[in-house]
Amino acid sequence: MIELIKEKTARFIISKRLKNVALSEQSFSAALKRSGAFLVLMPEDEKDFRTCFFILDYLEQINKTVKVLTKDYRISLLPAKFRNKAVEIGITEINKLDLPNHKLINKLVELKFDGVIDLNRTDNLFYSYVTNLVTAKLRIGFAKKGADYFYNFQIAQNEFDSEKSYNNFLNCLKMF
Repeated sequence: MIELIKEKTARFIISKRLKNVALSEQSFSAALKRSGAFLVLMPEDEKDFRTCFFILDYLEQINKTVKVLTKDYRISLLPAKFRNKAVEIGITEINKLDLPNHKLINKLVELKFDGVIDLNRTDNLFYSYVTNLVTAKLRIGFAKKGADYFYNFQIAQNEFDSEKSYNNFLNCLKMF
């Protein structure tokens, strides 16, 4: 019951803070080609986290600058070449509603990227909110509850098979 109240309160706060944020319509292929720097939000789910590394590799192959946002205890689980490109989230940077606190918000607002990619396949308010805190025109994520509010490009997913979902995600990126 408390978790439900926390989630509803968090959704209300996010809707108030993001009410003036408009997701611009744009040509995805042109935006992807012009973009140079991406912030990639790593999944909370352990299996998903380990499954999606090839997307980071692809972005690097096509000469995109990649920064990775993940919990501090997961930095060591990243492939070695991405560990120094990580922005860590400490437990002290998350408030009681499981949203970024002011310290983390200030750090994220200063970051400038051409695109943000949220690799969470399930609804995660923390990462969805972070997607809109960072200055970026391109916001990419999986189609899920409330995704229209946070992403201007959504990718369909397979709810049961994370590998298929991430392969589909990669194929969508490769099409452009």
